[in-house]
Amino acid sequence: MGYVKFLGTAGARFVVARQLRSSAGTWIELDGVQMLLDPGPGTLLRARKSRPALDPTQLSAIFLSHKHLDHSTDVNIMIEAMADGGLKPRGTLLAPRDALEGEDPVVLRYVRPFLKEIQVWEEGRVHEVGPVRIHPVRHDHGQVEAYGLILESSEGRVGFLVDAKFHPQLAGRYEGCDLLVLNVVMRDWKPEVDHLSLDEAARVVDQAKPRLAVLTHFGMSMLRANPRLLATRLSEQLGRPVLAATDGLSIPSKDWNKGA
Repeated sequence: MGYVKFLGTAGARFVVARQLRSSAGTWIELDGVQMLLDPGPGTLLRARKSRPALDPTQLSAIFLSHKHLDHSTDVNIMIEAMADGGLKPRGTLLAPRDALEGEDPVVLRYVRPFLKEIQVWEEGRVHEVGPVRIHPVRHDHGQVEAYGLILESSEGRVGFLVDAKFHPQLAGRYEGCDLLVLNVVMRDWKPEVDHLSLDEAARVVDQAKPRLAVLTHFGMSMLRANPRLLATRLSEQLGRPVLAATDGLSIPSKDWNKGA
């Protein structure tokens, strides 16, 4: 059975720097394919301390949505771990071009031979990892190249709306998802911050209508307001299941297929 496991749920620099929540990535298994999204600080440690422990050598792919440190710091060690210390090159890395090229690439060149393949995200292209099809969704997120993802498999359609500035067309890009994971850094909207606020996340969920929505990547204002309570209120408001992720939370595919 497939699942999505939140190794960490921290968002924004203060929560990450103080480790008020873990900043590790999200481990995904669909159709027997294991994948890792956004390996931020502490991902390798959290994966090995997970119960049951998660084995990086079983990964088929690592996804980087963008190169900000809270999403990419552990990408190099996870590539090396996926390749069994670099001894058995394997797996695919999918990442934005600016994470690989330019003045500040975050993927070190010495680990790249440990991979069997590197693919650059292209909106409109369907990327494939085994039987799983991945549709990148270009996001507006400051000066970096950023993408959300929609993963299609026999176990459902799973969307990850990662860091993004809200715009009215955003929700339409994620319609038809069985599970939709949304990065919600702020409780209240701030025009200078290119992240979703809680109200904007509510608009997306209301329009996209996933069977199950999960909020994660919390900043200070969300933590202070109690994400679990906010998600419960949102669920009542929208009339559909909304959860707040916690570090270590695992959601099996049966939960999003039945709408939790």
